[in-house]
Amino acid sequence: MAEAATNAIDFNDIKQSVEESLGRTPEGWSGLATKLFTEVKEYCDLKDATYPFVVQIKEKLGELRIYHRCDDRHIQSMITATIARANRTCERCSNAAETQLLDGWYTTLCCWCAHDVASKRHPERNRLFGVRKKPIRDQLTCSVCGYFGQIDRSDDRGRCPVCVTKGW
Repeated sequence: MAEAATNAIDFNDIKQSVEESLGRTPEGWSGLATKLFTEVKEYCDLKDATYPFVVQIKEKLGELRIYHRCDDRHIQSMITATIARANRTCERCSNAAETQLLDGWYTTLCCWCAHDVASKRHPERNRLFGVRKKPIRDQLTCSVCGYFGQIDRSDDRGRCPVCVTKGW
């Protein structure tokens, strides 16, 4: 006999449930998801409704994914709005961010967190993001490290804020 599926969210300990799926990033995506499910719980308690069944919460291809079974349109819109917001913010700190290609993995990190992760993996390299053989995507791509999404507009060399700060 098949084992019954368990809800990925324990509505009695939302924060712990979310952090088990996304890791501990209270300022980033786990913080957004914790806030979401806290609001969902309050909504369900107010309406005396059943909590939604959350199959899985994860990051896939640099995007937040929340798989759930819920017919309530209001809860669906809350989840959709949170996912849309998360996919434009840093996984770790919630700064504005774009999805980056880092060592063959898609990740959504701001330039500061992306440099932190990349420099720990490759302290000897300046070019940290993307593939060098491809042309620069546009004027939002750092001319030094290849980060896409944030350029220091006061810099005449087209560098991201981290490369400017590091003097690269």
